[in-house]
Amino acid sequence: MRYISVFPIVVILSFLFGSAFTGLVIAPGVASDIVRAPSVGLVAYSPTEAHGRKIYAREGCVYCHSQQVRNVKADENLVAAFGVSKAGDYFYDLPHMLGTSRQGPDLSNEGRVWRREIGAPARDYLIGHFINPRQYNPNSIMPAFDYLSTQELSDLTDYIQSLGAWKDSIKVAEASL
Repeated sequence: MRYISVFPIVVILSFLFGSAFTGLVIAPGVASDIVRAPSVGLVAYSPTEAHGRKIYAREGCVYCHSQQVRNVKADENLVAAFGVSKAGDYFYDLPHMLGTSRQGPDLSNEGRVWRREIGAPARDYLIGHFINPRQYNPNSIMPAFDYLSTQELSDLTDYIQSLGAWKDSIKVAEASL
């Protein structure tokens, strides 16, 4: 008798859980073509950039830096300068390291700021900043990464300079049309 009175509740809860799971987990993956293709112009990481990304993850940079420009009031200046991040921008990023906090600046477009075309001055600045952040900003809370090898610093710099840099090639292509 007790089984009969509990059975409808179990069925209803199972149905609600199944509906929620389908709506929140399965449906977005099936319905969205955006996550199945990279953004126009996005290129895969080179071997040194991929290694730099591993260093970025290993050193915990994601705990203080985000890599996403959101359409919120706090990001108004970033949206105006770079536009809102899209799912396809992260096609080659596994695991995703978008970040949930910003004690330091957002890095999603850092490759557009410290472009490779600038050459040695940009690389020297980034590497120097990794080694001793307070030399460049006395109030910085970023830890010094002076223990990284020259190769690790170079690869980390390659990764940072790749972030968002591909977007500039789209602007050049659009301007030539």
